[in-house]
Amino acid sequence: MSNIAMARPLSRRAGLRRSASAIVLGVALAAAAGGAGRAASGEAETAIPVPDIALPQVGDRDFNISPGGRDATGSIDAETPPTTEPAAPAAQQAPAPAPGSAEAAPIDAMKAAGPVPAAIADLFAAPGAASGLKLSPADRATLQAFYVARQGAPLWVADGRFTPKAEAAKARIAAAADDGLDAGRFRLPDVPSNPEDAAGAARAEIQLSAAALAYAREAWGGRVAPGSVSPSISSRPDAFDATAALASLDGANDVAATLDGFNPQHPQFQALRKLLVEARASRGDRVEHPQIGFGKLLQPGDEDPRVPTLRTRLGLTGGEDDFYYDTELADAVIAFQKGAKIGASGLVNRQTVRALNANARPQDDTTLIVANMERWRWMPRELGAKYVFVDLPAFELHVMQDGRSTYDTRVIIGKASNQTPLLSSAINQIVVNPYWNVPVSIAIKELSQGSLRGFEVVDSRGKVVDAGSIDWESVRAGKMRIRQAPGERNALGHIKFLFPNSHAVYLHDTPSRSLFARSDRAMSHGCVRVDKPLEFADALSGDQGWSGDKLKTMIGGKERGVPLSTTIPVYLTYFTGWVDDGGKLQARNDLYGIDGRLNAALRGEPLPPIPVEALPRIAAKPRPKPAPGAQTATAAPPPPVQQRPGPANWLARIFGDSRY
Repeated sequence: MSNIAMARPLSRRAGLRRSASAIVLGVALAAAAGGAGRAASGEAETAIPVPDIALPQVGDRDFNISPGGRDATGSIDAETPPTTEPAAPAAQQAPAPAPGSAEAAPIDAMKAAGPVPAAIADLFAAPGAASGLKLSPADRATLQAFYVARQGAPLWVADGRFTPKAEAAKARIAAAADDGLDAGRFRLPDVPSNPEDAAGAARAEIQLSAAALAYAREAWGGRVAPGSVSPSISSRPDAFDATAALASLDGANDVAATLDGFNPQHPQFQALRKLLVEARASRGDRVEHPQIGFGKLLQPGDEDPRVPTLRTRLGLTGGEDDFYYDTELADAVIAFQKGAKIGASGLVNRQTVRALNANARPQDDTTLIVANMERWRWMPRELGAKYVFVDLPAFELHVMQDGRSTYDTRVIIGKASNQTPLLSSAINQIVVNPYWNVPVSIAIKELSQGSLRGFEVVDSRGKVVDAGSIDWESVRAGKMRIRQAPGERNALGHIKFLFPNSHAVYLHDTPSRSLFARSDRAMSHGCVRVDKPLEFADALSGDQGWSGDKLKTMIGGKERGVPLSTTIPVYLTYFTGWVDDGGKLQARNDLYGIDGRLNAALRGEPLPPIPVEALPRIAAKPRPKPAPGAQTATAAPPPPVQQRPGPANWLARIFGDSRY
C-alpha cells in the first residue's frame, strides 16, 4: 500500500488555539449575540474536535450549497439566488438595543473607537437586509461577535488600505482552484478606492473576513453534503468551528499558511493537489489528434479517403490526396495495435478505430483528482495511531500503525446493487462462531421462493419455530427473522468483526475461499469479507490478548463475543484516484457510479433522486378448500364494537398509522 499515512499533528493546529483571550471572549459574545441567529437558522457549529471516532452528523446547511452551486459565498453584496421552493417565513427582527443599555455597550464602544470601527458597528447594527450583509444568520452572528470582541479594530484594513496580511489572504483564497475548490464562490473585495471613506473600508473589511471564513469552511469540510450523493455514504467531515477559525486568522503571522491548514493534511490529499496543479499547467501542451471515421475494413494495399487522416493521427507525413495504404502506414498501425493490446494485424477494423479515437483526445485527470480531493475532506483529520483502512475500489484491507501498513489482505465487497457503505467507525467486538441473521431484504428477495434448509426461523420472542409456519409478511415487519446457525457452512465463516454503524455491515470470514482469487471482487451483499481473518485478528487485536491462535481455539460450539479493551478505528473508503509511490495517478474503477453524481454536484447540477427498490410482495398461500358436504355459515357479521378512542387511536386518526 502506498502513501497511506496517518495525518501528522499539525503545527498549524496550534494556530487555531492562539489568542486565547480573543477566543474565550469571542465564544462568550457569540453565545450572547449569535444564539438567536443560530436558533433561527438551525445551525450549530461546535469546536474543532480532538480526533474522535463518533463523527458529528452534518447536514446540507453546513456546506452552504445553494441552487446552481456557483453563487459566491462569503459575500455581502451577492444577490440571493432564485429558488423554486416556497420562501420560509421571515424571522421576526429583534429590536435594536436602546442606547446606553448593557446590550448596546459593546456597539457604543466600537463607535467610539474610530471612523472605521464605527462604520463596522453601523453595518452590524442595521437590521436584516438594510445592512447589505448577505450572510447566513450564524456567520453574521459569528462575525459580529468577533468584531465586538476587538472593539471594531479592523483585521485587514489600516489607514483606509489593505494591509500586506490582507493581500496575502486574498491571494491565497484566489488560488482556491489549486485546492480542488471553486475560486468563483469566494467574492473578494476590491481595494478601498478612497482612504477617507470609512464606510467603504468597513465594507471591504467585513467582506474579506466573510470570504476567508467561507474558504476555511469549504477547505475544511468540502462543497457537497456527502449524503446527498448516495445514501450509502455515511462519512462526515469533522465539525467546523467558525469562531476558532477567525481567531486563528487574527493571530496568524503567515495567514496564507493558516488558510492552507484548513485543507486536509493527509499525504494522499497533498499528493493529489500537486498532481492537480501539474495537470492544469500542462493542458496547453497537449495536442488533440483528428478522429478517424468508421467504414469498411481497411488493409494494406487499399485506397481509402481516411488514409491521410490515419497518417496524421499516427504521426506520419503524406499528401492530402494520397489515399494509398502503404507499408510505412501499416507498420505504424501494427505498432499502435501492439501498444493498445488489441491484436497486431495491420487491419484497421472497428476495434482499431475505436482505440485510435479513444486515445485521440489528451487525457484530463483534473475531474477525477478534484472528486477524490473532495472525498478526503469527508475523512477525519486525525485517523489515529492504529486503524483499519478498507480500500473498496482496490479490494484491499490495510492495518495501519504509526503511518505505515503492518498488514495487508484482500477483501470482497458489495456488488453494485448491494453497495458497501462509506463510513468511519471503530471495531469494538469480535464474534466467534457467529449466527448469520439474514437481513429482511435478502430473506424476501432470495429465500422466500426457495428452500429454508440449513436456516432457522425465529419468532419475536427469540424462539425457534417450525420453518413451515413462516409468515413472510411477519418477516417483512420484523416480527419473524431467519438465521443461519454457526458452522462450516455459515455465510459469515467462523468469525466476524463488529463496529457500530447504521448500515448493519461488518467485516467477516467466509466459507467461499476461492472467490478471493478473482480480480473483480465486488460480489457480497454489502459486508466486507476478509481473506485471512485469523491473520487479520493477529494484526488487529493481538496486542490486546486476542491473537489469531487464541481465537482459533474458540472455533466450534456456541456463539461467543469478545469485546476489545481498546476500540480500533475503521474506515471504509472509496478513492477512485490514488497516487502511487512513484507519484503517478492510478485510476480505479468507479464500481458504484459515485463519481458521476459527485462531479455533477460539484458543478452545481441538481441530482436526481436515487430510486429505491421495493421488496416484492409474497403471495399468500391459498387456504384449503372445505370438505365436500360441509355446511358454510351464512350468519351476518356482528355489528362493530364502539370503543372510546384512546391516545393511540386518536393520534392514528389524525396522523395515520405509522406502520405503513
